[in-house]
Amino acid sequence: MSRKKIGFVSLYETEVKDSYVGTVLITDHYGIPLEFKCTHSVKATAIQKALYGERLEPYIGIELCGVPLLKSITNTPDFLFISIPYLVGIRKKIDLPTILISRAEKNKDTESSANTSDEKILIVNEYDTYEPIEIEYHPDFAKHDSNLTLEEIQLVFANFDLFEPFDRMRKSVEILGKSDSKFK
Repeated sequence: MSRKKIGFVSLYETEVKDSYVGTVLITDHYGIPLEFKCTHSVKATAIQKALYGERLEPYIGIELCGVPLLKSITNTPDFLFISIPYLVGIRKKIDLPTILISRAEKNKDTESSANTSDEKILIVNEYDTYEPIEIEYHPDFAKHDSNLTLEEIQLVFANFDLFEPFDRMRKSVEILGKSDSKFK
C-alpha cells in the first residue's frame, strides 16, 4: 500500500453552545497524527444568525473554518473525510477528494442530504475489527473522487477505524475549551 495522508475536517459546537471550533487532523495511513489545527471559537452575531438562517453553520464550517484551516496545513492529504453532511460543500472550494463518512448502521433511517450523491457505498473492514462505514461523495465530483479514492479507503480502513479521528478531534476541542477561553 502506498503511504497516504488522510485528512479529517469537522466543526464542533462549543461547551456554551453559542460558538463553533473548526478542526483539521492529518494522519498517516495508520491513523498516526501528522498535524492538527483548529480555529479559535467562532461566534455569530444576532444579525448574522438572522441573515444567514439555516446557512449559518455551513458558512461557518466551510468559509470561516474549513477552507482557511486546509490552506494553513503543511501536510496536504490525499483525500479528506468529513462527518457532517453540509461540509461536503467544501469540495467546491478545494481540490481534494472529499468523502462524507458515517457509521453504516446509523444511516438506515436518515434522509439523504441534498448536497451529497444518493449513492452510499458500504465499506466493511476486512478483518471485522471496526464497525462498517458508509461513504458518499459530492454529486459533482462523485465519479472522479471515487475513482481516485475507493480502493485506497478500503486499504486504509484495514489499518484503523476511519470514524475514530473525529472522536479525537472532539476530545481535543473539549480539552482546549477547559484550558483556554479562546476555545469556549
